[in-house]
Amino acid sequence: MAIDRSAFFERFTHWFEPQRIVAFARATRWLVRRGKIDAFEFLVGLVFGQLSALGLTLKAQAGCFTEPVSREAVHQRYGPRAVEFFRACFQACLRQSLEAPPKPSLTGALAERFAAIHLVDSTGFDCPESLAEIYPGCGGAASTANCKILMRYEYVRGQLDPVALLPGKRSDQGLAVMLPELLRAGELLLTDKGFLKLEVLRQIDSKKAYFLLPWCRSLTLWLAANQGGCQALNLVEALKHSQSAVVSWSKVYLGRAAEAPAFRVVAFRLNPESAARQRAGLREAQRRQGRQPTEEALELAGWLILMTNAPEDKLPVQAMSYLYRVRWQVELVFKQCKSVLRLHVTKARTNIYRVQCEIWARLLAAVVVFAWHSHLQAASQPHREISFAQVATEFQQNGMILARVLIQGGQSLQAELWRLWRHLLYTAVKGHQLTRKTTWELLHEHCVKPAEV
Repeated sequence: MAIDRSAFFERFTHWFEPQRIVAFARATRWLVRRGKIDAFEFLVGLVFGQLSALGLTLKAQAGCFTEPVSREAVHQRYGPRAVEFFRACFQACLRQSLEAPPKPSLTGALAERFAAIHLVDSTGFDCPESLAEIYPGCGGAASTANCKILMRYEYVRGQLDPVALLPGKRSDQGLAVMLPELLRAGELLLTDKGFLKLEVLRQIDSKKAYFLLPWCRSLTLWLAANQGGCQALNLVEALKHSQSAVVSWSKVYLGRAAEAPAFRVVAFRLNPESAARQRAGLREAQRRQGRQPTEEALELAGWLILMTNAPEDKLPVQAMSYLYRVRWQVELVFKQCKSVLRLHVTKARTNIYRVQCEIWARLLAAVVVFAWHSHLQAASQPHREISFAQVATEFQQNGMILARVLIQGGQSLQAELWRLWRHLLYTAVKGHQLTRKTTWELLHEHCVKPAEV
């Protein structure tokens, strides 16, 4: 464990070597001649110093510099080149974090089934109106400026990858064309029905990669007919007359053509409480639009219907619903990015370049926190889960300290990194009720153990 920790510390300090940061500043022309505001301190102060600052202000950032500077001096350094500087540093840090993933510990058994499990989703947040031309919102009663982030979280190794920073008016279905490029053969994609696009699923299948996502009513399913050809699958009728808790179809087609890809469809009956909540939500959504839900919609609301092209030996039927629950991990990622890293908070209302720099800085901070979390998980004892929320909170509380020791370097930096590592390794362990199994325990029981028998 000590060797892994030392290697990680070496990589982490390499990400924030002053010489490398200064090189990025010169390459983007943010730094032309040396002044009071050092490029390394400028970056570290915004990435780490602002984590624990009570207010995300220029005065707070000015306090991170070795030489005293005014808030106006800091304000003037935010321009187009500053945005390029922060983007370049983020991309370099992200690339290096993805190149050196930790060895999976808790999720290691899943790695034997899938080379990677990618959770993909998007989140948006309102921006100052001054960014309306760069990040236009959806219009209407919504904000005129909104930023959307397409995020990928690799579950097996705990790696975060903010794929793209986009205008808020971009729809998830329009972003679905980017998904096949994120996958390699043997990897699994988990996402929601907003990204469902027939051609995208065909491309994923042709790459010998896998997907697991909910069925959408707009997608017609087909079964092979006894006399040849295909016939439409009426899910509502099939489920209405079923008394089983799980109904599955082993070979369903995405089209009527003979060359249409085949996959599995499995419907899981929700418990009465969950089904009642789903139907109540459906009725409320339809009421706001002046409509009544159809009988077919109410019937389908009582089921979780999943579709996958993964074979049975890789993804057993009973494991599908538990594995799909893992998708909510990306929702927790969004929650922590906003509540702890304050991704959506800014005090800059008119300086569009400062707002963009703050976004890139917080995305960089998110990559760092996730790198620490994944390596801590790899170093922890088997079957002990490290809480990302606690790791993120600890970084928030120690942000200014990290900024200071990164600027100082040397033994003080190594001592602080070791103190933080040791503290998190023993205090960030996630607790759970002994009488209630966690999602991972259920997944291990239904997905991993069958393969071991």
